[in-house]
Amino acid sequence: MKGARRLLRGAATITVLVLVTAIDYRFHSSPLTAGLGDLLLVMLAAFRWGFIEAAAASVGAVASLDFFFMPPILSLYEEKPQDWIASAIFLLIALFVSQFADRLRKQTIAADRERMRLERLYLTSRDIIMMDRGREIGAQLASLVCDIFEVDAAAIWDAREPRMDKAGSEVVPEDEIRATYFNDAPETDLIARRFKRVLRLGTRPVGALYIAASSRDNYVDSKSVDAIASLAALALERAHSFAAESSAEAARRSEQLRSAVLDGLAHAFKTPLATIQTASSGLLEIQRLGQTEKELATLIDGEATRLAELTSKVLQTAEMAEATLKVDYEKIDLPHFLDRCRERFMPILQGHRLCLSLETEIRFVWADPQLVEMALFQLIDNAAKYARALSPIALGVQASHSEIVFSVRNEGSYIPPEETLRIFRRFYRSPAAQYSAPGTGIGLAVTKRIAEAHHGSVWVESIAEGNTTFFVSFPQIRREA
Repeated sequence: MKGARRLLRGAATITVLVLVTAIDYRFHSSPLTAGLGDLLLVMLAAFRWGFIEAAAASVGAVASLDFFFMPPILSLYEEKPQDWIASAIFLLIALFVSQFADRLRKQTIAADRERMRLERLYLTSRDIIMMDRGREIGAQLASLVCDIFEVDAAAIWDAREPRMDKAGSEVVPEDEIRATYFNDAPETDLIARRFKRVLRLGTRPVGALYIAASSRDNYVDSKSVDAIASLAALALERAHSFAAESSAEAARRSEQLRSAVLDGLAHAFKTPLATIQTASSGLLEIQRLGQTEKELATLIDGEATRLAELTSKVLQTAEMAEATLKVDYEKIDLPHFLDRCRERFMPILQGHRLCLSLETEIRFVWADPQLVEMALFQLIDNAAKYARALSPIALGVQASHSEIVFSVRNEGSYIPPEETLRIFRRFYRSPAAQYSAPGTGIGLAVTKRIAEAHHGSVWVESIAEGNTTFFVSFPQIRREA
């Protein structure tokens, strides 16, 4: 098809050259004038179509000048050797001019394409900055590439979501695009004009890009696709950063509101609770109650005391969130500390047996004993709530070269991998467990806060068979008494 078009253009150019030369001959123009006119037509053919058409025109120009102006006239035969030399020189000049004009044409086309490519990339980067944050960025990116670069189809695979956004009239091979990301295998098919790229931030892959461009006049090439991929990766990262920032700000404001509400309620509860405790204790001290009345007064006194402890815990949690937690380091005797924990944790075990194990030769740790006990209290309380009925709960202590690790393991509970980080957020409760046991969602947040105040950490390991272990670590530091 392309060769036929070239043949047709060459034949048309030769026909025009012959007609122009015949007109020059009819009006008795000089050979120089006719040659310059033919040379001009050859240059125009080179500028318009290329070297091959101009070369054919050069041969046609030499033949027409020979036919009309070289003796014998109206014949392609030349008598004099100098005429052959002149024709050869004219042909070489025409070919040289054709090549030069064709090179200028290609440079002009390349400069125009580069200018248009840069202009479209500029428009893309400008429109990316002006994207609507309330809508999906991937869908906007795909539509933007289709509109600005006039391609048949564009698709963005965001690996973080994960999400596939596409635009255009052509069917998008979604599986191949995902494979491009997972296999880290960009592809360029210049014949079919299909481009696949891995979106990267530095060396880290964040997604994949697919562009289908059937036309060669839409200024899409490998360099353009690489630039689009870089812009798309930056746009996705920018969108994720904005989303994370908004989420963090919303969470911060939500926690501030919750802390303020809990603090207000806890302070409001303090006075009536103190009154109830005083009244119930007074009734028990009178010693004039019957057995039934005494049991009821004892129940009221015990539950009021429990509610007062819970209120104190809420107040302490609110204070821990608003201010820097002060750690009073002391030398903790681990065996004695574990025995004390056994006694104090007995009321919250709910029939579970507490198994203690000290799996280290180290017998002391520097930490705040009240805060460490509070952290373990939260973990034991959680373990008792979600464990299988009457199953044992294990509290262990291990040591490494740099830290002491407390572990609390129960049987019968499971935490999915996607929940292992969320459960340490304040007021967060896993959807799978929030109806299985009462709670406020602040216990694990308190444990994390205490561990971080000691420059330690907290984490959880859970297996589908139903064993869950929480760990809280405290760095080993040595101080003089």
